[in-house]
Amino acid sequence: MVDALADRADSSLLHSFLRPIVFYAMLLAIVAVTFSVALSSIAMGTAIVLWLYLVLSSKGKAFLRTPLDFLFLLYLIGEFIANIFSVDPASSWYNTKRFFLMSLVYLTLTSLDTEKKFRISLLSLAVVASVLSLVEVFSLSSVGGHFVRVSLFQYFLTEGGIKMFVMILLLPFLIHPSTPRKWKIYSLVCMIPLLIGLVLTQTRSAWLGFIAGVFTIGIMKNKKVIIALLILIVVFLLVAPQDFRTRAASIFDPTMSSNITRIHMITTGWRMFLDRPIAGWGDIDLRQYYVAYITPLDDAEGGHLHNNIMQLLVTLGIIGFVAIVAVFVAIFKLEFAAARSLAGHWLYGSAALGCFAAYIGFQVSGLFEWNFGDHEIAVLLWFTVGLALASQRLYEGYSSSKLS
Repeated sequence: MVDALADRADSSLLHSFLRPIVFYAMLLAIVAVTFSVALSSIAMGTAIVLWLYLVLSSKGKAFLRTPLDFLFLLYLIGEFIANIFSVDPASSWYNTKRFFLMSLVYLTLTSLDTEKKFRISLLSLAVVASVLSLVEVFSLSSVGGHFVRVSLFQYFLTEGGIKMFVMILLLPFLIHPSTPRKWKIYSLVCMIPLLIGLVLTQTRSAWLGFIAGVFTIGIMKNKKVIIALLILIVVFLLVAPQDFRTRAASIFDPTMSSNITRIHMITTGWRMFLDRPIAGWGDIDLRQYYVAYITPLDDAEGGHLHNNIMQLLVTLGIIGFVAIVAVFVAIFKLEFAAARSLAGHWLYGSAALGCFAAYIGFQVSGLFEWNFGDHEIAVLLWFTVGLALASQRLYEGYSSSKLS
């Protein structure tokens, strides 16, 4: 019995030692994704291995259940079915690795067990993303009289999505009436270079996602935010350089080549789905099969379909598609519920609203880009899902402590 008690004590000490490492590894994975996929992946792998050890050595007690667990399993089954019947099984099985990014939901929920860690994670992401945007502002250049799209640290589509996510996360802190003054200052100072950086990426899908996220915050929290956004858009249209105004106007131009290719990819994707509707083509690069249906306008057309819904429908078929849509619907419901129930708390309520609004921005942006398949954006997606769940968990602890 003495030996058993000693083993438990040793295990408890080891867990106490490992938990902070899991937190900092998780945090590095989130922050580093803004500038280095390699560093982010190494940190994430480390966090996952240590987290699995904690779960297994505690006989499952360290595993925090969520409303998404069963749906994640269904999605994994859908991926497996698509892989088995894929036209290129090897590539399909390799691409299944994106499923493991969902572990960030559990890493975040497990790691953010105190208010201090919660604050550190938010501030670290905001500060690093803001500083990188500030650096990018000074990297702006032009060729032939036209501004080059900013992509100093990541591809410009990814850059735009990252800035969209972080800005939307910060906005609720700026407008919540109970937010401490210094946090409002932090939020504003970080948002300014992020906003400029978002414009400089000229990423139209991220622009639309940002607008959708801000509208969501305005509707749920303060209608004045919508008025401020409309004023911001008007000012942009009046004073922005011609390149950026032209880029914004092109959103509505059906004759623009990139818009035409997106229409091609949606219509062609539908034809591809009808040919393999049950299990799909597999989670693969579609280019070599896409060209059998239509002659692409450019070399980039058809590798993926620049639309989350169509890409998932074609690659996973109806089985996998229904599973991942069930996951998306569940995320919407849980984040919406968290944003409403925690609205009175400046920290947890603002974070929950920011997560929900960023999710809306992600989905709107995903109508025009395959951002679910973009590693960096997926990392932020699953982090914000975990952050919303952590907000609820910490708020419940905060409420219990007040009652007692």
